[in-house]
Amino acid sequence: MLASLASRAANLHYRPAASIVIRFYQGSGSGEIQILDDVFSLGDWQLLKAKTAEYLRIIGDPQAARFLESRDFEFKRGTNNFGDEFCVLFQMLPMQQYAEALTQKEDWQVEENARAVAAALQTVASEHVRFVAVDLDKSLGPTSVPSPVLKITSATVERALNDAERLVATEGPTSAVDRVHAALHGYLRTLADQASIAYADGASITEMFKLVRTQHPMLSSTATGQSSIDKILKAHANIVDALNPLRNHASVAHPNDELLEEPEAMLVINSVRSLLHYLNARTGVRK
Repeated sequence: MLASLASRAANLHYRPAASIVIRFYQGSGSGEIQILDDVFSLGDWQLLKAKTAEYLRIIGDPQAARFLESRDFEFKRGTNNFGDEFCVLFQMLPMQQYAEALTQKEDWQVEENARAVAAALQTVASEHVRFVAVDLDKSLGPTSVPSPVLKITSATVERALNDAERLVATEGPTSAVDRVHAALHGYLRTLADQASIAYADGASITEMFKLVRTQHPMLSSTATGQSSIDKILKAHANIVDALNPLRNHASVAHPNDELLEEPEAMLVINSVRSLLHYLNARTGVRK
């Protein structure tokens, strides 16, 4: 049996126990987890999940049923260095949901829900569930574009960039959208001041970008491919224009009911950082 499990683990992607930080439920035996393959096909798992939730309601545990239904658990086979065979109800979470799960780790009701689900799955599917566990999905969404080191800046801009960097790392990109918006808006004002470009006190981020794009002396160029670059910058004007409604209606800048999901939030952040990189490089060039 040990040789068989070792062979399966060698041919499948698995995660060592040390990386699975949050266990809502752990049965008897070793606490080590190596995630193997799916126990059932996706379609069969969805049917089993519905049947298990129905069973939990029949036996009078609707809270555990909702716990199972509200989470995108996968039903995985697992093993460890002792050759044990068991199942793991497992989910990879984006940063924001993972942070929420951390706060639930010591919640006795969550633990009881997970325990009840594990027992119900064993009854309905005749499969031994040793763990109900979640882990942080570090690969979700696009890779982060690094923040630039700005040659022309201000304390406000630097603080906004630093806040965004910290929030992306600790709470996820959704929480950082407002700060990158503030950083770009402040940076455009700083560039305009440095180049003596006049603007109204309440000029929006869209207005500021148009002024800098059309009037900053370092952005008027006859370089190779400039006509195509102008088209790209005009396309970025549409991106900048879209930042306001996203910040106002889909970020934590205001008490919005619906927020950007992490991939879209990271797209916003990467778009702003890419524009900052270009403006920083171009406005630092001496003519």
